[in-house]
Amino acid sequence: MKDGYGSVGVHFGADTRFGCITYPDDPPTSPILTISTPGLSLTLSGRRLDVEAGDVQNARRLLEVVSRFTAEVERLHSLNNIPAESAEDTAA
Repeated sequence: MKDGYGSVGVHFGADTRFGCITYPDDPPTSPILTISTPGLSLTLSGRRLDVEAGDVQNARRLLEVVSRFTAEVERLHSLNNIPAESAEDTAA
């Protein structure tokens, strides 16, 4: 897909599963990140063999982006879960 474009939107519900498949007995084999929801299974991996510096950079970038996503979800969750007592105190 040299000049193509693709897009997939996925809602992570409570039944979403995340995993990482590794091959410790076959060290040159790239790990596989999995995301599974009802009706969809997504796998992400680098090259099958001979993991290179670019693969490490991509994995680190993925970690950075997922960490930012996690922080934002946690921030929004905390905003949406203000205890009822606090809301009553500010109204008084």
